[in-house]
Amino acid sequence: MTAVTACRTCGTEPLENARFCHGCGSPVAAADTHAEYKQVTVLFADVVHSMSIAAVVGTERLREIMTELVNRAMAVVQRYGATVDQFTGDGIMAVFGAPVALEDHALRACLAALEIHGKSRIWPPTSIGGMVSASASG
Repeated sequence: MTAVTACRTCGTEPLENARFCHGCGSPVAAADTHAEYKQVTVLFADVVHSMSIAAVVGTERLREIMTELVNRAMAVVQRYGATVDQFTGDGIMAVFGAPVALEDHALRACLAALEIHGKSRIWPPTSIGGMVSASASG
């Protein structure tokens, strides 16, 4: 007797020996698939007081500043082997240790956070009063 599993996409019970779900067309996963667990470290980097900055410089200039800061932060985390998982309104979320496992994921995330913070303090070349806050947890 084999265990009947539902389609992971739509919940329909697949037909016997089916390779694809007859409800939605998604591939039917093999019964021996299992979850893979990894330890990861997540880094969040965002701009502190971004709305205050917007009030001073205006929305168009804020967009330019944010684009440059996000691009710089993204380059840093990718250099340390992270995957950028999400773009927030004024920052990024990066994962160290997935999909590729990294033994020193926490150290890499901390080094990336320090570098992002350092780079944000010297840019932009105006005194608008904001700074990037970067923290890692794993």
